[in-house]
Amino acid sequence: MTKKKSMPPELLAHFKKKNEEGSGSDKEEGGDKERRRAAVKKARVRLEEGKRGRKHGEEKEAGEGRSKAS
Repeated sequence: MTKKKSMPPELLAHFKKKNEEGSGSDKEEGGDKERRRAAVKKARVRLEEGKRGRKHGEEKEAGEGRSKAS
């Protein structure tokens, strides 16, 4: 059978150090949830405002250059 390859000691030390620093990331995850929740709320508000601002049958601002017939 083939011998299982191991990670070089330098890389192993690097990842151990990285994991130790990241082990206290529970607070960051909570912050992530809050930021995501705020971003979703903001996106919903913008979507609703966009729907209210449009009138049926008119083109958006991006389509002003085109003729109304097309």
